[in-house]
Amino acid sequence: MFFMLVMTAASTACTFRPQLQLEPAVSHVRVTGASSAFSASADLALSVRTVKGAVPSNDAGLRAHVAGYYAIAQGLAQRSSLRAIGSSQTQAQARLQKAVAQVVRDANTEYARQIRIYDNVTENGRAQGQGPAYGFPGGPNAGVYCP
Repeated sequence: MFFMLVMTAASTACTFRPQLQLEPAVSHVRVTGASSAFSASADLALSVRTVKGAVPSNDAGLRAHVAGYYAIAQGLAQRSSLRAIGSSQTQAQARLQKAVAQVVRDANTEYARQIRIYDNVTENGRAQGQGPAYGFPGGPNAGVYCP
């Protein structure tokens, strides 16, 4: 019975961690060309969306740790210009859409990689003060944290 309670508690998601996602905002889409050579281009801005917020806490260290997730995501939310070439307008546009999707996928994958390292380095907030030594946000050490 005790083992089942421990496994249930361990398998539930930590409510102190926000769930963030980088999302695209595509603008200035242009398709140019003639006959068999077309170019599609667009500006892409990534923004941070909170899928699920962290449960508020009075622990300053935990608040600093949660703010670190947002800082890491904001660091990845960059603007860029994309371009795709195709033999038709449709093909160029489809390739541009594929490029946008790949950039978004790569950014979210990188975010997931960085927060794994961040949680490891800061020991889920217990050692938040050592974050800057590894290029991550710092702050006071948390007394409340996720295992």
